[in-house]
Amino acid sequence: MPQDAFTLRYLCQELNTVFADGKVNRIVQPDNDQLVFTVYTNEKRTQKLLLSVNPASPRIGVLSGEVDSPLTAPNFCMLMRKHLLSSTLLGIQLIGFDRIVKIDFLTSGEFKDAEIKSVYVELMGRYSNVILTQNGKILGGNRGINMFDNGVRPLIVGMPYVFPPVGDKKVPNDNALISCFNQNQNEEIANLITKKVQGVALSTAKEIEKEFITKYKNSEDFGANLFNALNDYLYNTRARPCVFVQKSQVVDVCVYPYETINQEPLFFDFLYQAEEYYFCQKDAQKRYQNKRERLLNLTNSAIKKAKKRLTAINSKQKDALCSEDNKLKGELLLANLYRLKDGQSECILENYYDGTQVKIQLDQNLSITQNAENYYKKYNKQKRTLTALEPQRKMAESELNYFLSVSDEVLLAETFDELLLVQLELENAGLIVQKQVNQNKKKSTSFCREYCVDGFTVLVGRNNAENDKLTFTSAPNDVWVHVKDYHSSHVIIQARGKVVPEKVILTACEICAYYSKGREGGKTDVVYTNKKNVKKPPKSKPGFCIYENFRSIVVKPEKHAEFLKSE
Repeated sequence: MPQDAFTLRYLCQELNTVFADGKVNRIVQPDNDQLVFTVYTNEKRTQKLLLSVNPASPRIGVLSGEVDSPLTAPNFCMLMRKHLLSSTLLGIQLIGFDRIVKIDFLTSGEFKDAEIKSVYVELMGRYSNVILTQNGKILGGNRGINMFDNGVRPLIVGMPYVFPPVGDKKVPNDNALISCFNQNQNEEIANLITKKVQGVALSTAKEIEKEFITKYKNSEDFGANLFNALNDYLYNTRARPCVFVQKSQVVDVCVYPYETINQEPLFFDFLYQAEEYYFCQKDAQKRYQNKRERLLNLTNSAIKKAKKRLTAINSKQKDALCSEDNKLKGELLLANLYRLKDGQSECILENYYDGTQVKIQLDQNLSITQNAENYYKKYNKQKRTLTALEPQRKMAESELNYFLSVSDEVLLAETFDELLLVQLELENAGLIVQKQVNQNKKKSTSFCREYCVDGFTVLVGRNNAENDKLTFTSAPNDVWVHVKDYHSSHVIIQARGKVVPEKVILTACEICAYYSKGREGGKTDVVYTNKKNVKKPPKSKPGFCIYENFRSIVVKPEKHAEFLKSE
């Protein structure tokens, strides 16, 4: 995103309007990278000023939601409270044209005159920091004694605060840029701007390049014209904050709808509102992806173990299947005792069942009778092995199918809350150690997705546990829907004594197909029947059931969000 000085300049203007002359009532530090000031503003209401130096997404903005305060405040939070609590926020401004924001506070004490203390928020990726200063000297920093650029700029308490080095880049209104542009006019314009101008992101530079080509296409004075186009865009562009969205995923946030970005813009009244929406959505997407990857790793590990166990059982069964051969060899040895002599290492005997020749290995240290007994012992042991392995094989197959279904649930989950439900299921299955922190989340989650289709309530399970509860708490004449040959959500159409129309059944089948692995292949075969025809075998895994007297229909998977009441 273009979180550059061009964006921060507009953002600081808005934040200054909101917070200037407000009184700081509360300071909390939810985590190591965030600091939140609760400010009572001139509009007679409280607003929260967020300072985040998370290396992945450093920002400053307004926070509308609540924040948790740790039981024990971090040292830096205690320092900020000591110096800035009950102070007046004088103003917020961008320093020069770099990604540094200065916030001035007017503090006063009982025995001393009012003093101005400044907080510098450096929004520079992994070098981001929040630094408290007084009279130009450092009182403390969020990153402690941090080094910038391999020790070029040490941040030490009591030392003067020095701005980060900017290299050979120049501010946009520096006339020296004209000659610099002329010397490098063969370079791509957007890259030239980002290399030579402070605080301009590549996406912003591309917009400036587009405007430059439009306005000065046939002009000869390259350096001066690019200089004019640069300053005109950076200082005179009218703000129209927006967030670019693609398939319900936020892509970027901008001061103005960039023409070089092809996604659909979602407009906001203020840039800080757009940024809060963008970062909240981005954080939610990241949390969703992290949780999804973790659950997939757990289920894939469980699937791998189940497959390994099943392979070992099948291998043992394969070895035990030769038990009839050992029985036959024992029979043939006893039947031919008169022809054989002790001490032989092998013999070839005729199989009197089919007339074939059978080669039998013998232990020279044992008699023929003892060799025959050994073959019978092997036969009996293999028969016992086969008997013992069969329930183990069925259990291993059941576990494998169950974990495959849970893996499908993770892949089909569209929200973080749905992943929490899968996590709860894995906790109940013993694959994840349960934590007390999850109890509140369990209570807050709703039950099933609920649709209203032409007056009929359609309920859709979101995991195996919900599928079981939904199916086996429904009325006997409710319509039960499931995808054929794939794991899918269980869907119930509540009949309530009415005849369910074919249109409602078709819609429910399309929804069921959407929440199944079968949606990847286009049209899907879906079955439906009355719930009374659905049974759960004893000791079967969650989500597993058998059904009879069903009808099937081929449908195209559709979410039908227009009928969705709650998730």
